[in-house]
Order: sequence, then structure tokens, then C-alpha cells
Amino acid sequence: MKKGVWNRMRKRLFLTGPSGCGKSTMIRAALGEKLAEAGGFVTERRSADDGRVLGYELLPSAAAGGIEGFVPLRFLDYTSDPPTRDNEIFRCEAVRLLQEAEYYPFAVLDEIGGFELVIPQFRAQLAAFLSSPVPCVGVLKDRRGVRELQERFGLGEKYAALAARLREALENDPETLVMTISEQGDENVRQALREWAAAYT
Repeated sequence: MKKGVWNRMRKRLFLTGPSGCGKSTMIRAALGEKLAEAGGFVTERRSADDGRVLGYELLPSAAAGGIEGFVPLRFLDYTSDPPTRDNEIFRCEAVRLLQEAEYYPFAVLDEIGGFELVIPQFRAQLAAFLSSPVPCVGVLKDRRGVRELQERFGLGEKYAALAARLREALENDPETLVMTISEQGDENVRQALREWAAAYT
């Protein structure tokens, strides 16, 4: 990011890049204790002691900020063969979290662009939230991640098209900045996150 790219920090900031490059970690570090005040949701990877991924779970963003009492909901389960997904979590709970996010000072969406896009209720509520004035920061699944998810769960071309449409809409929105992480600890991304947090939290 170079000085003078924009006159003010845009209202929505999404990070994209390969899995494991530190996107979520950087967002949480930038927000610090403010994360407890966020609307929206986060996804957590659950792993066994030997490092095997057991699945991914959905939680309110505030849970990542240290607020206790939330029950994690596993929407991708890798303990079965083949892996399974739970659409109901995004049809109900994730929709509710997006609805409530409009009443928070800002929101975290970590992440979007996964299989949840094939669920009409979630897709409609995501569009409604992204049209609201609430600032948000989050993670957008990258193209490689979309392909991997498509193949693993047999999601087909409709999912790929929906993911591409979401990415295009965000990249073309004048109120949204999509930043690709080029390396772990990317200083340009860190600076953008600091500016976003200073402006909107």
C-alpha cells in the first residue's frame, strides 16, 4: 500500500490470500480488545493433538474477543469420510448474526466466500449487510480456496460462479478495499488494518 492510494480509509476491508498466511491473526491483533465489541462472526479451525484438522466452527465475533458463553457450531466436519457440512448453521445462526451486526458499531466477517454462498437465506442477508452503513473487516476466501472447497464437497460450477460474483462485487465497490496478502506478516496489510481500526472502532 502506497501513500496517497486513498484519501480516507474505506468502510469495508477484506483480506484474501492462501490458508495459513495469517489473515485472521492480523485482524485480531489490529482490533485487540475492541474485538469484544464487534458484530458478525468468526470461523475457528479445530485440530487434534497430532495436527489433523477436525473441522471448522462458527462463533460470534465477540467470542474471539474473549467474551465467554457461546457454543461453537461445527459447519464443516472432517472427522467423517467423506467430510460433511451443516447448511443449517448458515441458514439460521449465521443469518441471525448478520442481522444483529447492523446494530453494532462495526463487524468482523471471518470468513466469507465458502459453501455458505449456496444458501439463499445467507446470501440475501450478506447482501443486505454489505449494503448497510456498518463498517466491517474480514477475510474473503481466495480463488484457490474456492477451487479446493468446490472439489472436496462437490459444490459444482454454481458455487464457483457465486464466489466469483461476490469477489467482483467487493473489488468494484468504492467503499470496499480487498487486499491480497503477499507474505506472512505483510506490513502493507498491517498498516491498512491499523488505519481501518483507528477510523472505525
